[in-house]
Amino acid sequence: MYKIMKYIFLSLIIAFLFHFDVAAQASTDGHFLVEFEKFTPPAQALIKSFEGHIAEQFLANDVNGKEHYLPDYKGKNVILWFWSTDNAVALEQVGAMTLLQQRNDNLKIISFAKEPKARVLEYLRQNPMEIDVIPNGEIFGQMAYGADMGNPRMFIIDEFGIIKAALPVEAFADNSKLLISLESILNGL
Repeated sequence: MYKIMKYIFLSLIIAFLFHFDVAAQASTDGHFLVEFEKFTPPAQALIKSFEGHIAEQFLANDVNGKEHYLPDYKGKNVILWFWSTDNAVALEQVGAMTLLQQRNDNLKIISFAKEPKARVLEYLRQNPMEIDVIPNGEIFGQMAYGADMGNPRMFIIDEFGIIKAALPVEAFADNSKLLISLESILNGL
């Protein structure tokens, strides 16, 4: 009797674990879910302070003098990407961000480089980008968009201006999965 109860108990545990694993992989719309690694408790608290809230509006000029006013992009998904020209992790993201922008007509990527305009222009002469770059982004980021989350960091804003995902520096430990992860998030919007 003890052996039978033991096998039943183990079978129930295995069935539960299998069900839990399958449920965690499929979303309601049939997309495969890709999740970033779990973040540290301090990062989780910062993320929660942004996600689900209306994005802080801004008006800023990029290095070419073009004005970017966040409310002008309502109806589109927006990624705000904070990075630095001397950060190797961020520089690995340039290709993925460019490809993401090219693949999505309903997406606007605005990047905020940490450095002043002259240094950003120098970098862009050697490394052209198809993404708008706003200089002195760290100053802007400290005021409205979580400088405590590290550099690089991203905020994904839906077409209604709500922050759907806040990704701290910890999210970019493996840039090889960045494009797939961001596309998965955008498909869920």
